[in-house]
Amino acid sequence: DVEDEERTGEVSKNPDLSTLYMLQVASKAIDISLAKELKNLLFGSSLCCFSEEWKIQSFTFNNIPQLKYGIVQKKGGPCGVLAAVQACVLQQLIFADSNRNKDTRCLQPSEVHRTKCLTMAIADILWRAGGNEKAIVALPSGRQQFTPIGKYKADGILETLILHSATRYEDLIVFLQQNIHQFEIGPCGCILLTVSVILSRSINLVRNDFDVLTNRLIGSHGYCTQELVNLLLTGKAVSNVFNNVIELDSGNGNITILKGITSRSDIGLLSLFEHYDVCQVGCYLKTPKYPIWLVCSESHFSVLFCLEKDLLGDGKTERRFDLYYYDGLANQDEEIRLTVDTTQMCAEDKENDLTPPLEHCIRTK
Repeated sequence: DVEDEERTGEVSKNPDLSTLYMLQVASKAIDISLAKELKNLLFGSSLCCFSEEWKIQSFTFNNIPQLKYGIVQKKGGPCGVLAAVQACVLQQLIFADSNRNKDTRCLQPSEVHRTKCLTMAIADILWRAGGNEKAIVALPSGRQQFTPIGKYKADGILETLILHSATRYEDLIVFLQQNIHQFEIGPCGCILLTVSVILSRSINLVRNDFDVLTNRLIGSHGYCTQELVNLLLTGKAVSNVFNNVIELDSGNGNITILKGITSRSDIGLLSLFEHYDVCQVGCYLKTPKYPIWLVCSESHFSVLFCLEKDLLGDGKTERRFDLYYYDGLANQDEEIRLTVDTTQMCAEDKENDLTPPLEHCIRTK
């Protein structure tokens, strides 16, 4: 285990405290056994590899002036990971500093500030997955740490990883500050975060989160499964979006347990599947702690958010408010702002329905 490794101390300068800080992070190279387990959990087979779409994706920010807060997606596939990180970056950007609330200037951060928000977002994702006790950060070493043999197909990334384990949140922050370029510039920051969040939770706990032990985190066409999105948002890779658990009695004494979200999430989720009555999103995701939602629509994840934190608790605010929408894949070139007026009723015409999918998702709320 990484925790068993002898701790290495190195002196580093904490950019926030401007004091010498003794960083305690244990480091260990990946081995073929762990790499196989990771591939089985991700793809269902150790003979599968990350697609090119995943290999070229990091958390690179948009340079369009109105969208400087946005992370750019290069190709389809890892949108679930990108949207989850985007939502957590927005949480830091809008709500970490209470003085910034209700001010659109927070959506035009400096390069330094948005990188800091990315650092804090990744730290929160990993620390939450580690049960608020530990986190593991996987970083490439530039050379193979084991010789790929047997039923294992090399992809040039997993074989090079060094796993860095922190058991103090402060250590995690400082370590990520020192290495955030690996995630932001990459080239494979998306893969690094995915591996890190799995190992922070642990392979055994992730598999036990699944309804079915043979589930995987990356599905067909390289799309993120709901389990991976839930792991990033809540720290648990459960298979469903309803609240708590549902027990199904098959009548022959066998009870099937379907696992959902167990507490109110910081970030929410709205799904087009709910509009079509395929699933029901529970209030733990539908009414999150912050007015930021992932939008799951037509095999793609994007982000919807509001600058008013009171939106989720103030009845007056809820009657009329602005929502902002960001899709990192859509070549969006300007801000998209929607004004929602809950006092106006709009009749649905099911037969001639030209309503955009995004509006259907919002109406499920």
